[in-house]
Amino acid sequence: MKFPGIRKARRSPLLDEYRFIGVDEAGRGPVIGPMVIAICALTARDKRWCAKHGVTDSKMVTPKRRDLLAAALRDRCWYKVAIIEPPEIDEAVTNRSITLNGLEIKHMAQLIKDYQTEFPGSPAEIMLDAPVRSLNKFRRLLSHLSGWENIDTLKAENKADSHHRHVGAASIIAKSIRDSHIRKVIYELGYNIGSGYSSDKLARNYVAQAKPGDPHIRWSWATCKNLRIEQNESTKSLL
Repeated sequence: MKFPGIRKARRSPLLDEYRFIGVDEAGRGPVIGPMVIAICALTARDKRWCAKHGVTDSKMVTPKRRDLLAAALRDRCWYKVAIIEPPEIDEAVTNRSITLNGLEIKHMAQLIKDYQTEFPGSPAEIMLDAPVRSLNKFRRLLSHLSGWENIDTLKAENKADSHHRHVGAASIIAKSIRDSHIRKVIYELGYNIGSGYSSDKLARNYVAQAKPGDPHIRWSWATCKNLRIEQNESTKSLL
């Protein structure tokens, strides 16, 4: 596969080569569609490649460029994603013993486990884009759940995708995959739901008229409930 203006890796990295692992999500806030969490492992050479090609927070990259970068990153780096569909998100939001943060942490921990299974004993450090403010508590919990023993190499920051190339790489992969899922939903429905965010008129229109239980919608979202109420009131006023 060719990526215009983007050079591929010249050689495959060694198994014991030091890796910088980024973890980030896309789609935490929309009212429609999945949340996607990605993990991406870069070598030092990969980080230089990312710097050259402007890999950063996916929101700072145009959609076309983002998809090209995501495809190139998936081609050259080890990565994995967790795709969390709306029904699982709704269950977490309505169950206080889980919560949305807890759901995200659970999947992050599993992705870290997957990396360790793929590269057992290989030297690495992790940087996570944290969904919470209590970073030390977040790190300790992830260390416990993932089995990552050296907590000094398990790091977390808020907005880490803007500051670290390996987290930016995970951000771009996650966002590109979520966007592809939204395009698939649009094709299957034969209805344009836009970006899936509540700020998008197309998404709001779809939520307002959708059948109850539609699996593409996050029914636990307050925004969703408000849109349904507004639609009902509008319909009544026409009767």
